[in-house]
Amino acid sequence: MYEWKLDNVYSDVQEWKKAFNEAKAESDKIKDFKGKLNTKEGVETLFKFEAEYNKKLEVLYGYVALNRDRNTKELTYNSLLSEFMNLLNDFEAKSSYINSELLKTPYETYCEYAKTSEVIKNNLFNVKKIFDLEAHILPEEQEKIIADYNLTASGYADLYDSLMYQDYVIIPVTLTDGTTVEVSPNTYSSFLGKLDKQEDRKRVFEALFGYYEKHKNTLANIYNGVVNADIAYMKAKGYTNPVEAMLDNKKIPLEVYTSLINTVRENTAPLKRFIEIRKKYFGLEEYHTYDRIQTIAGEGSVKYTYDEAYKQVLEALKPMGSDFVKHAKETLEDGRVDVFPRDGKQGGAYSTQIYGYGTYILLNHTDDLESAFTLAHECGHSIHTLYSNENQPYETKDYELFVAEIPSTFNEHLFLDYILHTSKDKNVKLQAVEKQIMNIVSTFYRQTLFADFEYQAHMKALNGEALTYDVLDNIMADLYKTYYGIDLDTEPLKKMVWAYIPHMYGTPFYVYQYATCFSASSKIFNDIKNNVPGAFDNYINMLKSGGADYPVNLVKNGGADLTTPAPFKAVCDSLNSLLDELEELIK
Repeated sequence: MYEWKLDNVYSDVQEWKKAFNEAKAESDKIKDFKGKLNTKEGVETLFKFEAEYNKKLEVLYGYVALNRDRNTKELTYNSLLSEFMNLLNDFEAKSSYINSELLKTPYETYCEYAKTSEVIKNNLFNVKKIFDLEAHILPEEQEKIIADYNLTASGYADLYDSLMYQDYVIIPVTLTDGTTVEVSPNTYSSFLGKLDKQEDRKRVFEALFGYYEKHKNTLANIYNGVVNADIAYMKAKGYTNPVEAMLDNKKIPLEVYTSLINTVRENTAPLKRFIEIRKKYFGLEEYHTYDRIQTIAGEGSVKYTYDEAYKQVLEALKPMGSDFVKHAKETLEDGRVDVFPRDGKQGGAYSTQIYGYGTYILLNHTDDLESAFTLAHECGHSIHTLYSNENQPYETKDYELFVAEIPSTFNEHLFLDYILHTSKDKNVKLQAVEKQIMNIVSTFYRQTLFADFEYQAHMKALNGEALTYDVLDNIMADLYKTYYGIDLDTEPLKKMVWAYIPHMYGTPFYVYQYATCFSASSKIFNDIKNNVPGAFDNYINMLKSGGADYPVNLVKNGGADLTTPAPFKAVCDSLNSLLDELEELIK
C-alpha cells in the first residue's frame, strides 16, 4: 500500500533487459535520416521516430531508476542504470547532426509544413528553439566534438561525488554528554536540528567541514575544472558571458539572474532581523551558521502520520476546485507513492513519471509537519505533470525547472494557509509559520547567495584569475557578511560551504531557479487568494502548457513577470510580515 507498484511497467529485470537490447539495436536508425531532412516527408519521419524512440527510453530509464532508488544497495539496478546512460549518451552523439541539417530549411517552410502535418505541428516550437539558437549552433563535426567533450567535462561532477560520498568515511563525533554520533553529508543537517547545545552543533559542523578543509586543494581544483569547462563551452558556442551561455537555450534573460541577485542584496534586512530573533530566543551570545536549523517550535513537536498528512493536504487543496483535487488524488493513489524510509532507500523526496504509466512520488515520511509539507510539495509537481500530459502532445509535455518549482511551492502556500486558518493548536501554527520562514530563508535567500557565488567565481575565472581555495573562501566570506551579517572569521571552516553544495559541481547555474520559482508561486498564490480576476485560470493554463513556450513567457502568462524585480521584492516583504507573526506567537 505504501510502496511503488512497478510490475505493470516490466514484469522483471529480464523483460527490461530484452527491451533495452532492442532499443540499443534500434539506436543506429537515427543515422538513417542524415541527408534526408530537406523534405516534408523526411522531417515527418524523423520526428515520428524520435517521439517513439524517446518514449521507449523514458520507460527504460524510469523503471530502472525507480528500482535503484527503492534500494540503492541492490547493485543490479546501479549497473543497469550505468548501461542505460551509456546508451543515452551514444544516441545523443549519433543525433548531433540533426540541428545543423534542420537549419538548412527556412523556418517559414516548417510553418507551412505544420498546416498539413500534425507531427510537424507538434514539433514546431522545438524547431523554433533551434532557429532561435542558430547563431550558436556549429557545423556538424564541431557539434559532435562538443557532444563528446561534454561527456568528459561531466567527469568533474563524478570526481566530486567520488570524494564526497564514495570515498567519504563516516566521522564519529563525541558530544558533550559523552555519546557518539556518526556524521556524514547525509546526516549533518538532521543533527544540527536535533542537538540542543551549541557546542554539540559546533562539533558536528567542524567534523564535516574539517573533511572539506582537509581536501580543500582537491575540491578547489575540481571546481576550477567545472568552471573552466563552462567557459570553454561559452567560447565554443560564441557567447561572451558564461551565465548567458547557460540561460540562452531556454531564452531566460540574463537580467532575470542579475535582477534576483541585486534585489536580494538590497533587501537583506528581514533576513538579518530573523537571525537576531533566533539569537535572542535561544539565548546565544554569538550566532553561528550551524545554529540555523534548530527550530523555535521544537523538533517533532507536531506529529503527522502519513494518513493524516494525506487527508489534510487534500483538504488544503479544496479551494482550487474539484478538478485540481481529482488530479491530486490520482497522483497519490496506492502504488504511486513510496512513503516510508528504510535501509538502502534513496534519501530525500521527488516526483517523477514514467510516460504512459503515470506519476510516482518518493518520500521518506517521518510523521512530522516537515513531512506533511513535503507531501504537499511533491504532489504539486505530480499535478503539474498530469495537467501537462493531458493537454500537450508528447513533444512539448516536458517543462523546465524554471517553471517546475512553482506548483510544488504553491501547494506549500496552500497547506500553510489551511493550517493557519483551521488549526486551534498554537504550536501547530508556530511550527507552520516557522516552516514558511525557513523556506524563504533557505529557498530564496540562501539559493540566491549561492547563485551570486557562482556568478562571481565564473567572472573571476573568465578574467584569468585562478580559483584557488582561498579565492573561493573569500568570495563566500564576503557574501555571508552581505546577506546574513555573519562574520565567518569566527567560524572559518564555513568559508568552504562552496564544497558542500553538489549542484555547483553537477549542474552549474541551477540553484537560482529555486528562488525565482518561490517568488513566482508566492505572487500567484496571493493573487488567487485575493480573487484577482483571471489569476486562477492563468495559473491552471500555465500547468496545462507544459513546455509549449519559453519558461519566462509561461510564468508571465501564469501571473508572475520575473523580468521585473517586483516578485523578488514581494518575498522579502513577506518575510517581514511572517516575522511579525512569529514574534507574536512566541511571546
